[in-house]
Amino acid sequence: MDLGIDLPSALKNIGYTVAMHDFFIDRIVRLGGISPDGLLSSMKGKIEAGGGSIRGIEQVEMKGGNAVNLAYALAMLDARCKLVTVADDYGRMMLRHTFTGLSNVDLILLNGKQGYTVSLEFVDGSRVANVMLSDLGDNAYFGADRLEGLEGVLSNAACIAVVNWTSNMKGTELAEKAFSTSSRALHFIDPADLGGRGKEFADAILEGRFRLDVLSMNENEARIVANTLELEPLPYNYSMDDVARLCRGIASTLAIRVDLHTPICSATSDGKDHEEVRAFKVDPRIATGAGDVWDAADILGYLCKMDDHTRLLFANASAAYYVKNAIAPTLDDVLSLVSSMGNE
Repeated sequence: MDLGIDLPSALKNIGYTVAMHDFFIDRIVRLGGISPDGLLSSMKGKIEAGGGSIRGIEQVEMKGGNAVNLAYALAMLDARCKLVTVADDYGRMMLRHTFTGLSNVDLILLNGKQGYTVSLEFVDGSRVANVMLSDLGDNAYFGADRLEGLEGVLSNAACIAVVNWTSNMKGTELAEKAFSTSSRALHFIDPADLGGRGKEFADAILEGRFRLDVLSMNENEARIVANTLELEPLPYNYSMDDVARLCRGIASTLAIRVDLHTPICSATSDGKDHEEVRAFKVDPRIATGAGDVWDAADILGYLCKMDDHTRLLFANASAAYYVKNAIAPTLDDVLSLVSSMGNE
């Protein structure tokens, strides 16, 4: 299998992506074979006993936030990126350490408090599911005022990616400012978990509050949008055809390009035509952050002018490598995975 494009050469001829706005410090709690009911039972027992430790739980602390993860994934894929986010002194130190050696990323760090997230990872058969407990910090009110003085950065960008709209109560205001200042750029949004704000988000698009080129979502976010738009829901035991149908329905109703990424496939539609590509089958080591890696590759697919099938294939391969290895892939990693899958 081959992508049919000279990506290293193509990447030299595209501009930079501006990723905004969120930064979290994440603690990943890997629960392995412990079920949700088992964890709750253990916690209840400790509470009834007046407190205590549940030992033997693997944990790791790392940089997080959709914008930070997106910027890192873009950099690993040899793309240029400017990260606009908020951080205190400790957060700045962590980000600078994280991006050490990645000269293709510029950090634009604004004063404030980053968020904190505890991510509980459960293994359900062959799938890894995560439940996140978040302190939003100053990510919660990141408005247009935060972009003052950055007009030149925005106006010269090839892509503006506004991610985790849901966690930002000023998300629509931020998108309005960022997109109106970058008329030539690709305008990309991944809203993250829309729980409680689905109607507000859909209304902002329907009312034309900002010009949006690509809306990227996972299956859970798409379910919320579909419910808001009164479309046929995505079954919980869904097929590729179901994903394609939902993708086309949302795209048609909102009159924008929609990309959906799910564990079984990805799909894209402009409301008329659609394309879907099956996901790569790998043994998962991590779930948190896979969507950000998928988005990074998806954005590069657009900027490198890939056709829909090739773009989805590239994004699926990038996410699969991350899920399997728990690290963001390099361009060579992705190309090798695509080649090896084609030979199986």
